[in-house]
Amino acid sequence: MKCKQIQDLLSSYLENELSSHDRAVVEHHLKTCKECSSLYIYLKETRFSLESFPEVDVSENLSGRLYMIHKKSMEKKKKRFMRLDFLTMPSLQPVFAAASILMILVSLYTVYPDQAGLNRTVDRQLHLGYNKIEKLYAQAESLTSSLGEHKDNILYSLKNLNLFGGGKEK
Repeated sequence: MKCKQIQDLLSSYLENELSSHDRAVVEHHLKTCKECSSLYIYLKETRFSLESFPEVDVSENLSGRLYMIHKKSMEKKKKRFMRLDFLTMPSLQPVFAAASILMILVSLYTVYPDQAGLNRTVDRQLHLGYNKIEKLYAQAESLTSSLGEHKDNILYSLKNLNLFGGGKEK
């Protein structure tokens, strides 16, 4: 086992909560690893030191006051949500930035003096893009027809190709 896994088990080892197999693995590792062994010694000393402290019972008065603090903080959170303070949350900033950019673009479009020329330019660029896509699609179609019997094998290989690390694991 790696040190990280052993370190995660040390607390359970100290409390005698491990199975006999895991306990033997931890003991073997502690004999061979100085770092984990010293961490175990520190944990053991800390546990021994903490055992000398007396246990303190929490009075009902104190637990009631603590509960009220928690209850008040929950009420404040509910009130804050109702006051629309949640709009200042950092997680919403990208949404507001995108909305602002969109509003700026729409407002610039509405006051642009040559809207008809702008519309023609956008329309022309869209048609050029569609034309290029149609040509690529036609080329791909002619390529697949020329592949003939190998087409299914190539498509299967491309579908199972894992270029980006995500996908099905076998």
